[in-house]
Amino acid sequence: MKNKFSRFMGILCQPSIAVDLGTANTRIFCPEFGQIKEKPSLIRLTNDKRKKHVTDEYLSYLNSKMSFMPLRGGVIVDINNAIKLLRPLLKETRQGFRLPVSLASAPTDASDKEREFLAKAILNAGASHVAIIPEVWAAAIGAGMDITSPHAQVLIDIGEGVTDLAVIRDGRLIYTSAVRTACSDLQKAVRSAIVSRHKVYISDDEAERLTHIISSIAQEQLFNHKLITVIGNDILKGDKVTINVKEQDIINALEPVINKILKMIELNLRKLSMSISSEILESGICLSGGGACISGMNRLIALRTKLDVRIAPDPIHAVINGEIETLKFWQGHKNWWENIVWPRLLS
Repeated sequence: MKNKFSRFMGILCQPSIAVDLGTANTRIFCPEFGQIKEKPSLIRLTNDKRKKHVTDEYLSYLNSKMSFMPLRGGVIVDINNAIKLLRPLLKETRQGFRLPVSLASAPTDASDKEREFLAKAILNAGASHVAIIPEVWAAAIGAGMDITSPHAQVLIDIGEGVTDLAVIRDGRLIYTSAVRTACSDLQKAVRSAIVSRHKVYISDDEAERLTHIISSIAQEQLFNHKLITVIGNDILKGDKVTINVKEQDIINALEPVINKILKMIELNLRKLSMSISSEILESGICLSGGGACISGMNRLIALRTKLDVRIAPDPIHAVINGEIETLKFWQGHKNWWENIVWPRLLS
């Protein structure tokens, strides 16, 4: 009887979930499931019915031309397809009759309208209430930083669509800045350079692999004549081809994007007061997001800022892990979502 009553109460209980709606991937966590569900933030129009000679890489190319990406720069630009993306994921979290309450996050430079779009998309996808926190706040918690420390700390989250910087002290965001340039722009620059010069389309995995040439830039190694073997598809015929690409060509494509990210970081750290700067000199920078996984990115930031840069544990999932910890903190509080408000960001 007790087990039946517990099961009945579980049906009536309102579940709480965490949603990380990213430019490249969407992640959802439901405590009842105990695991993160993840899928690409992409609505595809093509299917797998194709001729035998058409490769998966070429299908990826077709999808890039015949698909919807509801997010750009870390925010929703197509709310209808964002709802289509979220709805099946939220449906999986439903238990019983009550719709879930959702905790989500957004870049620190997200406007009121952009946060409104995020909340609206999640509500229309099947949530009853939505609370939104800054992504860097969640990432800092997910990275294991002591956000209550009286000493200033810096977290830089380089995601797929946005690079977000925050200075955290005494449980507050005391300074923030963001630029809508990040990993996707690096991959786009590489892909565009190869298509332009070789008329070959490369897969997402291949483009991501080539961004690791950043490590050569960080070590100040210039190999003007070094060739890199690249596999892709002829953009006209669709056939798989192997080409040799000059490393310098890749470096030339990456540098403008990298410099934009580094300039944002450098200029904003210069704006900090002497007292905060001295505290940061001791604590250094914590790096999270997909950009933290690019070889040499931490070294480039360290060289430009003259600060120690450490990579967060599990940097890819820092945001969703921070949201999960936030959910745990509020667990048991009645109407907890009403107590979470977007902070006044001092930037």
